[in-house]
Amino acid sequence: MSASQFFRRVLAPGRPERAVVLAVALGAATLIDPAKLTTGKRAAYRLGLAGLTAADIATDVPPGTSATARSAAAVAAGGAVLGLSEAGEAFDARLQRALVRRGVSRPRLVLAAAGVAISLAAELPSVIRASRIRRALAARGLAGVDLGPETDSALAELPDGARAVIAGMLDYSAEPSAGALLAQLDSAREQLWEGVSGSYDVISIDVADAETLPRAVPHVQRFPVSATFADPVSGSTRVLRLFVESGMLAQLTIEDASVTDEWSAGDANASALWPAQWPQLAEITFALDSDAPTDRRGARIARMRPGIARPDRA
Repeated sequence: MSASQFFRRVLAPGRPERAVVLAVALGAATLIDPAKLTTGKRAAYRLGLAGLTAADIATDVPPGTSATARSAAAVAAGGAVLGLSEAGEAFDARLQRALVRRGVSRPRLVLAAAGVAISLAAELPSVIRASRIRRALAARGLAGVDLGPETDSALAELPDGARAVIAGMLDYSAEPSAGALLAQLDSAREQLWEGVSGSYDVISIDVADAETLPRAVPHVQRFPVSATFADPVSGSTRVLRLFVESGMLAQLTIEDASVTDEWSAGDANASALWPAQWPQLAEITFALDSDAPTDRRGARIARMRPGIARPDRA
């Protein structure tokens, strides 16, 4: 393993190596008694803690976070540590005195051990979640998965069928937001939860390099076109809807039109509604969900694709 690969592992959220490195770094810093440091060394000590915090935050942000937002979060976290340094050191001194009063001969060692334990406990849920995702991905033989330092969840290629349906929904509408969303589609990937594609009847979408792409307006919306098709196995009607968040493609959802019961917690991770084989566009009925008049662009598409029904012919 090369040095760069090693550091990618260390920095990746959910990796045991990252949890150990952070815990050891915090424990080592806690062994130092800031009250015994000179002014210069204390300043260096504070800067070290701030830098460690900033690095932790910068490498543990949600998928799709821009470099600017990542840097801002890291700077804010590091600044907060510096700003609270005196209060934190005063609290540290009180804890040390309390341990000494209770007969502890090496209070710094006890505090360091406690810091290591707290750090490991904080990282444990992320490690467990990432481990489950990797096992699920390995079991399904999924390729093209990214579990690198950019994200703590798995990113895979958006299914070709889903990409085609989304393109059809966007092409069908004359909504001003359609152009921006189409520009995002080539960079769209699926964000897997527990390693399952389409879990919770939702395909979660992550757009790579989102900060360089145009955003849709309104920033939060359900795109006003639905896609309906008959499942080839069950014959039941499936309805697809597209959701936008922060001006970016966010979710493609699927519903069984024949079922009116509310979703229950027992359905978690179910992906049975998604078709084993995606339908062709000619087998899909696109419809405007809004009260807006039928647009010319959609009419032209309907004429070019005879199998696609207009809302007034569905």
